[in-house]
Amino acid sequence: MLNVGMTELLCFAIAALLVLGPEKLPEAARFAAKWYGKAKRFMNSVQTEVDRELKLSEFRQEIQKEIERMTEIEQRLQKQLEHLSKSAPTTKTENTTAYKYQWLTPSPLTPFSINHLKQHGTPLFTAANIPIQPQLKIAV
Repeated sequence: MLNVGMTELLCFAIAALLVLGPEKLPEAARFAAKWYGKAKRFMNSVQTEVDRELKLSEFRQEIQKEIERMTEIEQRLQKQLEHLSKSAPTTKTENTTAYKYQWLTPSPLTPFSINHLKQHGTPLFTAANIPIQPQLKIAV
């Protein structure tokens, strides 16, 4: 911080000893150390605050760049959507896709299937009179 070497400190100590004397030198050293500590803490807090503000500034710039990039992408997508809506035919076509159905028989190992019920029998379903379809109908 002050870039003071060992020889400068020794010169200051000898000058302080000659000026203040041995009685007041410890008190003056404590006073100087106290103020040096306060100044150093103040400088560190200022440096930390400046670093934090710089990082915050950089973060804001990055966010601004991302917002601009997203706005540009949104505008390109809007142009593409307008181009597609202009080039698309205006008449609507009905869905003419026909679904094919295929009848599948359940596996004999499937619990509660027709084959399983025929082999093992369950009084629960026969007592409740629940109609059971012999085959499953699945859209393909």
